[in-house]
Amino acid sequence: MAKKSGRRSSSVPEKTVQVKEKKYAYRIGIELEDYLFFASMEKGKVAETASLLHNYALAYAMGWVDSLYFNEMQSPQYEQQLQPMNEQGVYVYPAVPVHISHRMMQYNTTDEAFLMKRTQSMGYPNWGFIKCIRPGSTFETYILSHDPIQIPSKIRLGKWMSLASITMQEVLLTKKKGNACPHMVNIQDIACLPVYFSAMYNILPTRLVQGVEWDEQLDGYQISYGDHQNVWVPESAFWWWDK
Repeated sequence: MAKKSGRRSSSVPEKTVQVKEKKYAYRIGIELEDYLFFASMEKGKVAETASLLHNYALAYAMGWVDSLYFNEMQSPQYEQQLQPMNEQGVYVYPAVPVHISHRMMQYNTTDEAFLMKRTQSMGYPNWGFIKCIRPGSTFETYILSHDPIQIPSKIRLGKWMSLASITMQEVLLTKKKGNACPHMVNIQDIACLPVYFSAMYNILPTRLVQGVEWDEQLDGYQISYGDHQNVWVPESAFWWWDK
């Protein structure tokens, strides 16, 4: 049965989203086969790639979301484009690193454009440094769904459309209340703001937090696999709350 969201905070506009109960859980492994770059932080001439994979990026990479190839204006439509996944009862959490290493690269090029215009001397090209993630780096996350699903064995990520391989293991899912989640969660996608977290990542389009605790029991799920491997995650839905 679908249920409406509860109150998040008096300072946050209230919105209701139909959240389908999840019945299946999958442990997802992601291994990079190319260098991965996305600009999570820019410091002068250095663009850094955070040691994580945003769950919205994963939703698009999985082919779950339809988006236009060309947009005349930079106007993201995450809420509208991700809403069909809420209706189907499918959700992916942000991916955390298991084994990761970075490499610093320098680029020296002119700006890319469909229409070539000489607005400045060609003796002053665009240059800077990129801190990207090396091939062989691995990540892990969880997908919960109302119905059984299939995911691709290969996806592409980041600004370079880097290739990554996917492994999927179906694991046990139990509906359970809790107030502490060790895995990374998306602040935009949960019903109640946490009172404590061990790490926060201020990256677009939404903040991600890890090592989260609440002062009350929330609806969620326990994911179980292996010997004594239990992870509790809160009920989540794409773009659950307005900014």
